[in-house]
Amino acid sequence: MNMGKQILLTLVLLTLITFSLSSLFHLQGKEDEAKSEALAPIPDPWITQTIPAGGSIFSVLANLDLPGTEIGMVSWRFGDFIDVTTIQPGDTLRVILNETGDKISKMMFVQEPTIRHLFEARGDSLAYTKEALPVQLRTRILDGTLVTTLDAALLALGLSPMDKQNINNGLEGDIDFQRDARKGDSFRVFIEERIFEGKPLPRAKILYVNYEGVRTGFHELFRYAQDDENSVLNGLYNKEGKSNNSSGVGYPLASIHVSSSFGKRLDPFTGRWANHQGVDYRAAYGTPVYAVAAGTVSSARYNGGYGKEVRIKHPSGMMTLYAHLQNFSVRAGQRVKRGQIIGRVGSTGRSTGAHLHFGLHSGGSFINPSQLRMVGAEKLNKKQMEEFELQKEMIRNQMQNKLSPQVAKS
Repeated sequence: MNMGKQILLTLVLLTLITFSLSSLFHLQGKEDEAKSEALAPIPDPWITQTIPAGGSIFSVLANLDLPGTEIGMVSWRFGDFIDVTTIQPGDTLRVILNETGDKISKMMFVQEPTIRHLFEARGDSLAYTKEALPVQLRTRILDGTLVTTLDAALLALGLSPMDKQNINNGLEGDIDFQRDARKGDSFRVFIEERIFEGKPLPRAKILYVNYEGVRTGFHELFRYAQDDENSVLNGLYNKEGKSNNSSGVGYPLASIHVSSSFGKRLDPFTGRWANHQGVDYRAAYGTPVYAVAAGTVSSARYNGGYGKEVRIKHPSGMMTLYAHLQNFSVRAGQRVKRGQIIGRVGSTGRSTGAHLHFGLHSGGSFINPSQLRMVGAEKLNKKQMEEFELQKEMIRNQMQNKLSPQVAKS
């Protein structure tokens, strides 16, 4: 009897131990499973795309399989804040879609390592904020000697093709390089760069240029700048305040911000791909619009989707178009000069907001207006010259500080 009780008690104890161990292992398994779930990567809500060579905001957004009207409208609003001509291959666009995946909720555009442009959809508009990391400003003097061409010499010093072209454009009004430039000619360029993490960012600011040769003589240029960074007057001028870029045509506005460029884009109204036959410039209602060159007004009227428009025929045979105007101040048959006010910016016709549509017609079709060489004023006016004199003196002092820092400190 005692033996039976002992056997029964042993079986009960073994059952309890087995159950306890089973519960313990089961609990441990659940804890491991919970840890595994906690450590699982959280999906990134951002869809990231990189602007390819020849790409645009339209082309990368088209990869998201969104409705065409959504892409067209978002791209249009994007241009209100970002000058689309500054977009470069390698720039990054990040997007968050809504729950149904047919609309954009947020966007982040990273144009360079220091700047983030943030957008949040609010109805048909975009709320915009900008985040910028601090950068250091550094000035440098670049001295060079001509071996083959000025182009080659400037590029060899590390200047970008755009900076090189700005210098060339500034000098060629005074110098016939093809005829007078010689091996051994010398030049100096004074630039201001933005430095981030020890490296210069793109788009240096050209503050000063000089060029000297036996046949060319000595020539120098200084930068003139207004408070508006988009002012068409910002650029290089000689000591007398004259621009050597006067051979080009003028700008249709005093401040330039391209919101939509020439070429293929998704129409914000129809959502279908269409060719944009001009360039759209962002501007406030009532901003003066200028004739880019002398000519005769061929029409000044309301014209369907273009709204109130002015067309000017120029002696070269080209025709320029200024559309969506609030009003116009010229009439058909009237002769106009370069820089004359022909109307004011508006949003008439098929338009989503105040802007100027500028078109260029030649050879029976519209062509890209970027083919025009547009320049600011041929000569700074009296008030601008007063500002220019102060800026010239400041630039000279900056260069002297670089060349002879000890003398400058004493």
